[in-house]
Amino acid sequence: MAEKGNLRRHNRTQSRSIVELVWKDRLGNEKFTKARTLDISESGMRVEVPEQIAEGSYVTFRADELSLHGRGSVKTCRGKGIKYVVGLEFSGGMKWKPKRAKSDPEEPTGEEAETHTASR
Repeated sequence: MAEKGNLRRHNRTQSRSIVELVWKDRLGNEKFTKARTLDISESGMRVEVPEQIAEGSYVTFRADELSLHGRGSVKTCRGKGIKYVVGLEFSGGMKWKPKRAKSDPEEPTGEEAETHTASR
């Protein structure tokens, strides 16, 4: 059982990468911003953005540094100073796995290689 206060299904890895986000606001207008990742897990990530994104919104994201492209749903959006911290859950069974170090002699399995990105 997870320890009290940590009910996460997957461990989080700290990350400070740039991620591009595209979504539609409540009026149907397409919005675009660059965000900064705070952490990432197998099933989602937290990002810091300059404007509020409504919970339940679907976001298309691209983070080249993390080899991560796909869609996710906004689970949380909380104000933090003049910015917002958004919790995204990956959609469509998409999963993220950290890249192996070049010095790592093991080759990723086909399944691991395929889970780095999701097609648009």
